[in-house]
Amino acid sequence: MINENLHQLIGELTSYGIIVSFNGSFTQGIIEEIGTAITSYLQAEKGTDETDSHNVFSVYIEQAQNIKTYFLKKALGNDQLEISRRAFESIIVIGRQKERFFVCSGNLVHNEDVEKLKERIDYLNTLTKEQLKQFYKATLRKTSNTSESAGLGIIDMARKAAFPLEYMFMARDEQYSFFTLKVSL
Repeated sequence: MINENLHQLIGELTSYGIIVSFNGSFTQGIIEEIGTAITSYLQAEKGTDETDSHNVFSVYIEQAQNIKTYFLKKALGNDQLEISRRAFESIIVIGRQKERFFVCSGNLVHNEDVEKLKERIDYLNTLTKEQLKQFYKATLRKTSNTSESAGLGIIDMARKAAFPLEYMFMARDEQYSFFTLKVSL
């Protein structure tokens, strides 16, 4: 049964243009190893310019770090075993559709965080490239004296994106929703 399902999964991934995928818990070591593999793949890929390679790598790092950091923050003072189990329900895929690369991530988020995240992405999607640049700089100035990034990563992804950020939330249960974010470059 698993053999059949793997064959079907490969076919589906290929049909979506997926070239790299990882699911599981994102540790710093895993993030770095996959980053190295992505860099090697993009360098070997014909027709991929340096800007595309840099943007794919950068967005991958932002998404992977966001997943890792989200669960680390939630683990403080909470049920660490439950959060650790939920952290394994994370995925990042990198693919190519026509001439564009995309990086798409998915992970569980607490339902209490959904509305704020929606508002943030919707707001960023209304801004022009110049407005995103100014907003990034203003946010950077505000947070330069703290250790909090205040969403700089998602602003930077929106700046690099060729199209508005695509996202979706699927309710999982009374506590969690599965959040997906796609950045087309």
